[in-house]
Amino acid sequence: MTGYSAYQLDLGPLEPSVLTQQLTHRSRDIWNGSVNMILNTRRCDGKFWDLVKKYPIHPRVLEMIELSRLYGVYRSNRPSIDRSLITSLVERCRPETHTFHFRTGEATITLQDVEVLYGLPVNGDPVLGDESIRTIGDWQNICQRLLGFIPRPQDFNRSSLKVTALNAHMLEQLQLHDLTTQEMIDQMARCYMFWMIACMMMADTSGNYLKLMYLPMLEDLNVVSSYSSGSATLAGPCATRWFAHFSWTDTTKHVLKLFRDSLDSMTEDQRVRAPIYCWDIVEVHLPDRVMRQFGLNQTIPTPFLFDTTHFHHDRRGRPNTNWKLEHAQWLPLWNQRLQYVCDAPVDAACCNSG
Repeated sequence: MTGYSAYQLDLGPLEPSVLTQQLTHRSRDIWNGSVNMILNTRRCDGKFWDLVKKYPIHPRVLEMIELSRLYGVYRSNRPSIDRSLITSLVERCRPETHTFHFRTGEATITLQDVEVLYGLPVNGDPVLGDESIRTIGDWQNICQRLLGFIPRPQDFNRSSLKVTALNAHMLEQLQLHDLTTQEMIDQMARCYMFWMIACMMMADTSGNYLKLMYLPMLEDLNVVSSYSSGSATLAGPCATRWFAHFSWTDTTKHVLKLFRDSLDSMTEDQRVRAPIYCWDIVEVHLPDRVMRQFGLNQTIPTPFLFDTTHFHHDRRGRPNTNWKLEHAQWLPLWNQRLQYVCDAPVDAACCNSG
């Protein structure tokens, strides 16, 4: 009995060389007894879905959205946000490896998932640009040229635009017809695309503002489809840091426990994977950590560690940054990505459906 009483459970990780961010990880709160805290979520797509439901997008505008290859995001419709499910996944998400840690092994979201679910292109140019310092007057001119209206100065927060300002403008421009000029059609198409990009595909935590840095990329609608918008959409979640000081809501709902139990009992056939670039964000895709997701034999993955400052990088204090130059060392890896496909023998156990 003496031996058992001396035994103590360890929060882990027992070997800290890979999971280096445990001190700020959400799992510490659970270990310390905070088991009923549910993550608060912010979203700015509510008015978008209300708008398109009440006023369907004009066919000529839809044609431009289809040309841009963003149509799948619109067709996905308003997503249902389950905070309990999100919370239970966050508890298992490790930013060091961009994977979820389940009882059955590691898993993540794949580029293929984004391409299939949203129809977003994966192959293409990385979503990077030159973040020049612009005044409110500069942004007003850009909005007038690309979106067809001039927002008021109070509609801006530095380089972000209020959702309500864009929504109000679009409500005033709904009387489109077959004789409407192509310039007006293009401007309205950019309004929808800008809203989808800044609010759904590459959203932040503001909840009611849209980052204007994406808007200049929509100037030539003929080249929008050439971007790897699928990898950019995944880059944001990969870079998200679920620190312990995030806002949580106490709840006694039993559903959170049900999700945890469900993840504990997951089987291999329920799993998926992740990547890459989005403006200031560069994350590394590590498919060799989840080979069983592809029905392949899982070997010991090649070690990869970020620099200790990686998890503290963001756009703050980085005006006039050309992100293509900033990330130049990584671009060859993206351009030659097909040369770095991970492979392994088929895992018969994973592929056995019987």
